[in-house]
Amino acid sequence: MNSKKAQIAIVAMFLAFTLTLSVLFFALPKKEYSSSEKRYLAETPEFSFENFFSGNLTNSLEGGEKVGYIADHFPLRSLFVGINAYWNLGIGATASNGYYFCRDGYIITKPADTNRADKNLQLINLFAASFDEVTLMVVPSAGQMLSDKLPKVHAPYPDKDVYDYILGNKADNVGFVDLRQSFEKLVAGEEQLYYKTDHHWTSFGAYTAYRLYCEAMGLEAKAEDAFEKTEYPDFFGTTYSSSGYFLAKPDTIEIWEDKQVSDNVRVTITEGAKSEEYASMYFDSHLSEDDMYPVFLDGNHALVTIENQNAEGDGTLLIIKDSFAHCAAPFLAENYSKVIMVDLRYYKNSVSELAVSEKADDILFLYGMNNFCTDSNLAFLQ
Repeated sequence: MNSKKAQIAIVAMFLAFTLTLSVLFFALPKKEYSSSEKRYLAETPEFSFENFFSGNLTNSLEGGEKVGYIADHFPLRSLFVGINAYWNLGIGATASNGYYFCRDGYIITKPADTNRADKNLQLINLFAASFDEVTLMVVPSAGQMLSDKLPKVHAPYPDKDVYDYILGNKADNVGFVDLRQSFEKLVAGEEQLYYKTDHHWTSFGAYTAYRLYCEAMGLEAKAEDAFEKTEYPDFFGTTYSSSGYFLAKPDTIEIWEDKQVSDNVRVTITEGAKSEEYASMYFDSHLSEDDMYPVFLDGNHALVTIENQNAEGDGTLLIIKDSFAHCAAPFLAENYSKVIMVDLRYYKNSVSELAVSEKADDILFLYGMNNFCTDSNLAFLQ
């Protein structure tokens, strides 16, 4: 009898819990943006008989390749994502949502599939054929550089194979800045080149790459002591927000600022036909957000131009890039009077024509390892 009552109580509790979540799902206001996951949530699907019978409505609700409307707006979603991440960690799973929970507070992205690495290099070679020389920089993955911090069971990182392929197949007029040796030495000396809660490199990592770029290009890099360094704590970046490891401690983000440059700079951000000008490379409003990385040049935009009247040189640098460049561009502006950044996810005009019209002296492709291996937007390079 007691056993039967217990079973009834469990069923009643389950039904009450399910009913409560259902009521909350319909009653609670729907958010457009998840601050914890740093992404826009699925929009309310449009009902029509065509969508219903084609299966598009079901796809939108349940999710196909992307997260569906129901999962995105499920009550207490962040709590359940975190519980699931730590549950998996507790039962021995080494990754959650594509991220490893690692030693010393690092949350590191799993290795990328390399299915587009060869194609992307071919596209860069093809683009480079129209110019005297271009330069390629692929940032080593955090997982490769910080392998001692990964869990014992993890997938292999493809960095060596990708670099070997680049060196063996790049066009003769494509220069390659190899960061590996310098990064390995610095990591061995316990220097922090990558954020713990974000997939990007730190300002020190970007500065190290800047020095190596200048060395390869015959430029004189600005000395480290020329920069005023300011730390901002409580940084929760992309790997934190996407992994579900919400008990991880926050990181600290650093801004390195050369006042001689930053006080005499003009930044123009262009989206389509609209352009806006700013007097700084640093957008302090983002420092009050969990994800502070957009403090560098306001994050992702189609076209960003930095003009520095106090630059060491008077040349123009065109950067075709992913978001690793946002932290590096202020350093590169030390040596070029104009730095132009193009993001192929948003820029739909001809990059070749831009390079010619702007009389670019140097062209740099700057990508993180994962994006270089997977980004399909280089197919729009022309």
